[in-house]
Amino acid sequence: MYADEEYSYHQINRFVMYIFIYLDIMLGGNRKGRQALSENEAKLGWIEKLLAVWIVLCIVIGLAMGKYLPDLSSNLGVGIPIGLFLMIYPAMTKIELGELREALKSKRQVAIIAFFNYAVNPFLLYALGWAFFEKILPYLGLITPETARFLWTGLILLGVAPYIAMVLVWTDLAKGNGALGIVLMVWNSIIQIITTPLYIALLVGTYITIDITLIGQSVLLYLGLPLLFGVLNRREVIKRKGANWLNHRLLPYFSKMQLLALLFTMIVMFSLKGGVIIDNPNLIWQMAIPIVLFFFILFNLVDFVTRRMGYNYEDSVTMGFHCTGRNFELAIAIALTAFASLPMVAVSTVVGPLIEIPVMLTLVWLALRRRDKIRMKVG
Repeated sequence: MYADEEYSYHQINRFVMYIFIYLDIMLGGNRKGRQALSENEAKLGWIEKLLAVWIVLCIVIGLAMGKYLPDLSSNLGVGIPIGLFLMIYPAMTKIELGELREALKSKRQVAIIAFFNYAVNPFLLYALGWAFFEKILPYLGLITPETARFLWTGLILLGVAPYIAMVLVWTDLAKGNGALGIVLMVWNSIIQIITTPLYIALLVGTYITIDITLIGQSVLLYLGLPLLFGVLNRREVIKRKGANWLNHRLLPYFSKMQLLALLFTMIVMFSLKGGVIIDNPNLIWQMAIPIVLFFFILFNLVDFVTRRMGYNYEDSVTMGFHCTGRNFELAIAIALTAFASLPMVAVSTVVGPLIEIPVMLTLVWLALRRRDKIRMKVG
């Protein structure tokens, strides 16, 4: 079962492997690495291979549409809910609720990721946001207090929910425990439906008046409903076509649909709200600093704690990535619905996917180097 699940991420995995091998070459790879890069490049789809480029291009297109074709942008705005749904739904078709039974064999690991994801992460990002957006940047005169509050809100939205799709890719690239990763992903998918609106109300509600009902509706619409449809669709397809057809035919198609939905949503969102970036271009690096710090602090903290608890490299790195990756699709969905009157909040959440891929690849590289050092000591 676990081997089949790993195949379901084949399309995205090839894209990430392309970047990872290229990174390895740039950091001292050899001729064998270059050959692997060439082989993987030949198999990649053009969307996966250049995802970061397409995101930037979509932002530019959206900004141009907002400036020169405002009427068209307004008409496309009705497609945002569809795009958001299709961004999250494909990931949910990879989830098998039956895997919850396996958690009985991994109680301590589930407890660890639950502790870090729901007792540490939201408050860590809240603290980083407070330090940068309440103290440091305003003190240096680099940001106004009002803008700082909006970016702080976007940062919190990125922190309240763990990632549930590409986290298995990072685990696989870092040679982690894939079977454990699937169990942890299922639990994260269910827990965050309950915790996300509560944490937003607890943290964002301390300085901005929010509608908890609207946030709850957004979570149910863009997380609960895709989870329900994804699980039902998965079971029906396996019943009619079999698991092999699902993993090798349908899920690769869904992965492409997910990426296209992301790109479409980017275009429409920036055509409607992109003026915020034109007026405040510095918000990109201002958001990037605390996000990058968060990733590196948390990943190394989880690795340190789990290793001290006696877990091997494979389990430690798996728990590290499941505690570090953020559900930026859900953050964008909530920002566009529950915080629609605050466009800078929505735009700030887009910084998440722009930063997450290169940072997580760097963490993969560091994890593998750490594994090599462990093996050298043992040897």
